[in-house]
Amino acid sequence: SAPRHCRNYLQSHWDEGPVQNAVGIMRSEAASDIQQPANYPRAVAIPEGEKQAVLPAVVQAVEWQMDMDRKAQGLKALQGLIWKDGYASGELKGHVFDDVVTALQWWKAQGVKVYIYSSGSVGAQKLLFGNSKFGDLLPLIEGHFDTAVGAKVEAASYAAIAKALGVPVGSIVFVSDSEAELQAARAAGIGWPVMCCRPGNKPLTTDSCGFAAVRSMMELCRGKNE
Repeated sequence: SAPRHCRNYLQSHWDEGPVQNAVGIMRSEAASDIQQPANYPRAVAIPEGEKQAVLPAVVQAVEWQMDMDRKAQGLKALQGLIWKDGYASGELKGHVFDDVVTALQWWKAQGVKVYIYSSGSVGAQKLLFGNSKFGDLLPLIEGHFDTAVGAKVEAASYAAIAKALGVPVGSIVFVSDSEAELQAARAAGIGWPVMCCRPGNKPLTTDSCGFAAVRSMMELCRGKNE
């Protein structure tokens, strides 16, 4: 489980500089969250002090932030360190749906350029796709974007990506399982915002009306005349 991986990693790497930097950021962010109980109920404080007192609080804070789907900087930094260690040891493998691999191969063969835009850092994305259960998929991916370009629920982020790619925003296909992200993409002028429906996703609301929907990436693998 994620808390167990986190606890084991912290036990082994607690005194390392990058770990302490991440914990320091998490401590500051937690102090801010605690001042906003309406937005962040049950936020977990991370005290100063010795390892035996601080480490359990960090694990608890990680668990709470993941439950809240927080995209906090400190959490992302610590997750990146844990993932890097897990992938390097072979203990972790990136989970990718079978149809995604086949679609990536088809798009590559057809000259379709694929980019990943995720709230996970570019480094974390490369670890996941470079160490997937299907092997290294990075040669099938043209590039990566993370929230350095902007939040995924802000229309300006999609305009910035189009500018970075040097293509009209209307020529981009953007696939997501998030209604808020698709709404932002549509507001930016993305030509084809597509809802990806997977088991375990959040239930859809009327906000998803008007978006094309797929249940497999293979549905997006069609020739020009199909």
